Amino acid sequence: MKNFTILLLLLLSGIFTHATTFNVTVSNNQFSPANIPNVVIGDIITFNFAAVNFHNVITSPLGSVPAGAAAINSGNPGSVTTSYSYTVSVAGNYRYYCNVHSGDGITGMVGTFTASGIVPVTLKNFDAAYSGRAVTATWQTATEQNIAYFSLQKSSDGKTYADAGRINATGNSSTVQSYSFRDESLDMNARYIYYMLKTWNSDGSYSLSPVKLVRNEQAGPKLITQMNPNPVSRDIGHLMFQFNADRNSSMKVLVVSPAGKRVMALNMSANQGINNGHIHMGALPTGMYTIIFSLDGLKETKKVMVVE
Repeated sequence: MKNFTILLLLLLSGIFTHATTFNVTVSNNQFSPANIPNVVIGDIITFNFAAVNFHNVITSPLGSVPAGAAAINSGNPGSVTTSYSYTVSVAGNYRYYCNVHSGDGITGMVGTFTASGIVPVTLKNFDAAYSGRAVTATWQTATEQNIAYFSLQKSSDGKTYADAGRINATGNSSTVQSYSFRDESLDMNARYIYYMLKTWNSDGSYSLSPVKLVRNEQAGPKLITQMNPNPVSRDIGHLMFQFNADRNSSMKVLVVSPAGKRVMALNMSANQGINNGHIHMGALPTGMYTIIFSLDGLKETKKVMVVE
């Protein structure tokens, strides 16, 4: 028993020695990046707060953390002025948010990551490409040991994934094995689709591939994909929205009063794919406001009512 304990400690030490630190910036009412791919047990998520902030990072009540994992909790909003680090100890899905700037835990200031354990497979490559109103995912393994099957995971927001399809694995192999899956169930209104490969071992453990972002060429150019609530009550005050970005950039947001006066101008970080953002509108007088969003040549105008 003593020897087993020493061996286990050595194995865990080896895992954590090679840990990767992922940095998340907490500023401008956003977590950036909001979705972190390729996290494994032992990795560290460090949230870096702006010098002046009114945010925090806590475990979301929706999805939360896997059973046995510690809660994510940086403390009260504004209490952290430098950084907060969280070490991943359990495989599974994690969702966190700022409890001031995300009332529902889904939109607004929300972030996610999925952590995997170690599975005895060497994934040589994984890719996903759009062609002919479908996405074809291809991958190769260099070695396999007691692998049960592969699950191609798909997401429309980079946060919540579901099975697009499953392929049985060879199981045990020391030679290159090739696989593919064609996903024809695409939402033609979704400009971006996220894919990753979930490799399941016969004992129930799994590992995750890097995330591949695919642009749906059939979907037309669209900037704002979701916005709520509208109207915005002054006591809640937060307008949440999601938007597309074709590259890493910055989106300009202009809020115009009912009288035509500019009352707010913001620059929001934009990463390629789907992004979350929100605007503080609780301090504004009641009335109908015009919000102009501009990003990489696209401009969209929305009307938002502020009420008591």
